[in-house]
Amino acid sequence: MQSQVSSRQFPAIETVFNESLDISRSLLYQNSIRAALNRLVSPDLFDGDDKILLDFFKKLPSLQWKEYQGSSNHLSLSLVCRHRINGVKFFYEMVTRWLLPGRRLLMPTFFCCDFKLPEWGQELFTFCEIAISLEDSSQWEMVRQTLPVLESEIKLGLVSVYHAHRMLEIKGLSGDEKTTLIQERILSFLKKRPEEFDDEIFRLMQHFLVMCGREFKSAREYRLMSRIVYVFYLFERDLALQLEEAPHERHVRLKFSKTTLQLPFGNKRVLGIVVGINFFNETEVFEKRHLLEGIKLHLSDVHEVEGSYLTHLVNESRIQLLYLEVEKDAGGEFSLSEIQRLRQLLPQELKAGVEKLTRPLFMPRNEEEVMRNIITLAQQLKFPKDLPQVIISFDGQADEELSFTIVLLRLLSHVEPHISIEEMFQKADTELRFYSDRIKRVGMLRKKYAKEATVFRVKLSALCFLRADHSVDLLKARHHVKTELQRIVGEVRDFNGGMIAKQEEQFTVLKNLCGELGKKEESLLENFFHSIYPIEMRSFVSPERLKTLFCMLLDVLDGKKGGVCFRKEDAKAIYLMNFNGSVDFKEKTNEIASVLRIPGSQLVRMSLQVFDCLCEGVIFQSEDMDLRAEWMKRISLCTQIQVLEGLSV
Repeated sequence: MQSQVSSRQFPAIETVFNESLDISRSLLYQNSIRAALNRLVSPDLFDGDDKILLDFFKKLPSLQWKEYQGSSNHLSLSLVCRHRINGVKFFYEMVTRWLLPGRRLLMPTFFCCDFKLPEWGQELFTFCEIAISLEDSSQWEMVRQTLPVLESEIKLGLVSVYHAHRMLEIKGLSGDEKTTLIQERILSFLKKRPEEFDDEIFRLMQHFLVMCGREFKSAREYRLMSRIVYVFYLFERDLALQLEEAPHERHVRLKFSKTTLQLPFGNKRVLGIVVGINFFNETEVFEKRHLLEGIKLHLSDVHEVEGSYLTHLVNESRIQLLYLEVEKDAGGEFSLSEIQRLRQLLPQELKAGVEKLTRPLFMPRNEEEVMRNIITLAQQLKFPKDLPQVIISFDGQADEELSFTIVLLRLLSHVEPHISIEEMFQKADTELRFYSDRIKRVGMLRKKYAKEATVFRVKLSALCFLRADHSVDLLKARHHVKTELQRIVGEVRDFNGGMIAKQEEQFTVLKNLCGELGKKEESLLENFFHSIYPIEMRSFVSPERLKTLFCMLLDVLDGKKGGVCFRKEDAKAIYLMNFNGSVDFKEKTNEIASVLRIPGSQLVRMSLQVFDCLCEGVIFQSEDMDLRAEWMKRISLCTQIQVLEGLSV
């Protein structure tokens, strides 16, 4: 009788099979759910008061467990909850993985069904039941300890999708399962923000999932990996738009995020960096080493997180996307001030750090030039005490090696013993590799001293002479070859290096004058110095005046105010610095100098492309106040002049 009353008073149950012609199956599912709810809800449900049943459904999710009658080694877990996408999967994963951690569970039964109570509305509910077979009493005791905690975690996860994902990740979500969550999250972005995302994001997502391996996925939350995908997408889209507006400029996008890696030996706090940058042509590259070098210029105590580097090159638009994580050498978190410093300074470093690849040169040595050099140097040896004469010429570059050809002329006495240049190199501790070409006598001095010509090549690594933009500094490499040569064979006269030596001396003085700023901006200072023309002025112009012009350059770059010509004066010179002007500054100043008949020795010019900015400068060296006034009057007619008072140094 009780069961009849119960059936009569229980609200109608509707499943997906209600619309089926198979009435027996529909009744089977309805009765199964009704029987389960009879077990889960208070017996007072059937006293005619629906309030108890309503309270039960308001308090969902409900999870209950009990032993099967007649056996203490079988456990039934029953769940009733509001319908959630992947809710059943979450319940199954939590029970099978964490009811007995590390044990494979036997499940004689697993039943699941969605249903409605149409008398109360169209809300969809889910009922699940898992039967677990336990092997012995020790497992049952472990289950008793685990179940209360597991119950609260399951209930929380069924109420909040966020907490469900977090719990599964903390408890060791597999890489394949994270892939599914990434796909679902990207799909949700597409649905919620269709104005920002389109189907192209799935191409990037697929590329990302192929790039990152199982270890990468296991250590990182699916939300972080989803963020990398959509930031890659947004960077690619934004850079493409910027390139349409300014195709000849270098554009950089950066995003930083502090994140935690979940590793077998504990959690690790790291800094994730997403970079987007464009290339001008196919010979440019930007890789992990370039990004690390830029970071270490401002945070020296960091290193990369092994296996964190991801990259994607969009060939058609020449856009490079990168992701890299770094951590501190001593551990610990990155401060907001450190991240802010990188956010402000790193873009310029990355622009300067793009490497330009050069194809190997096929340049057979001109033997006629070698013979001419031998004859020229032989004519320089006129007295017995003359120093050996040397001509050092760049020969070529292959892979990461530089090669120089050296022609060395020396005097040898008939009575004094001597050793060959090759033997000197063999005895010396040097990184220069010696390759002999020829040794020949080219005449006599006073019929007593033979003039010996030794032609040879030396090779050395180019890596020690890379500049900030990864170009090879040949002047430094040549200077190193000369220094090593003097250490090995003794003092020599650098026949074709006089002007180079003078320029090196001038640059050293200029760098010292600029102090700490000269060290910090060494690459820019070097580019500035070698942009000065006429070339001979690099050796003769006052370093103090070059310092003034360089400081103006820094101020102009810092302000980035185009179309304005900045002016600075002292007692002996006028300094002008033009930044991305609208007029042809070089042609105008040349024309004015020609009209005023100003000698070339009084004008020092520079023209330098800094990233996407063209900077042109002039030093007019004159103490004639009338001429200076006329000069400035004519300059003012063709460009806007702004007096620059403060300097960077």
